[in-house]
Amino acid sequence: MTTEVIRDTPSDAGQPLDAALLQLIRPSASRLASVEGTSVRLLLEDVERVVRHLPGNGRPFCERMVRTVLWAVLSDQPPNAIVDGMYWLGSTNQAEGFPANEYVSIAHAFVRVVREMSGQTWTTTTGSGWIQFFMWLQPYVVAAARQVAAKQEAARHAAAAEQEAARRRAFDQVAHRSPTRRGTDVDVTAVAGLLDDEDDDDDGPGYGQIMMGMTLNPRRDE
Repeated sequence: MTTEVIRDTPSDAGQPLDAALLQLIRPSASRLASVEGTSVRLLLEDVERVVRHLPGNGRPFCERMVRTVLWAVLSDQPPNAIVDGMYWLGSTNQAEGFPANEYVSIAHAFVRVVREMSGQTWTTTTGSGWIQFFMWLQPYVVAAARQVAAKQEAARHAAAAEQEAARRRAFDQVAHRSPTRRGTDVDVTAVAGLLDDEDDDDDGPGYGQIMMGMTLNPRRDE
């Protein structure tokens, strides 16, 4: 299993899985693996009663939990590979919307399923072993979930900032757009001068001067 989350070992993480612990819970894990579909169904039925916000219809989440736990317990993987698997589990669950604070509820539900599937072979020692396993698992999946959540929050902030910047750019373009030059704008003084040149023989004010006065006075009033 691989993960895109940068693995940062949580401060409350325990030691690698103890071989004696694995030997203790493997018989019951083998029982679950032999009827995986039933195990997933029972986990889903239990989880739906205790977790309010399951991603999707809950089944993909429960399948992922069952398969990853059984893989970690039964496959004799090296410690680093198992830790990577737990990070993959936590990051995938977080990406799909599973609340990281609900892993305690999931652990209790999983142990109840193991007990139901074990029948007469169930012992308090087996139950204690599974509880220890989930105590070991929880810090890793929660650490992975927090890292993904931080990335999701940073992406939301970046998107909001880009949206605001785009809005401001659009506003600035409208606010600083140059007004269209009106076709009726005329240099009144120049026109008046041309008209006065045609009327140099008259003693009084020329027609051009009268027109300019009539044109400019209303502008002054404005």
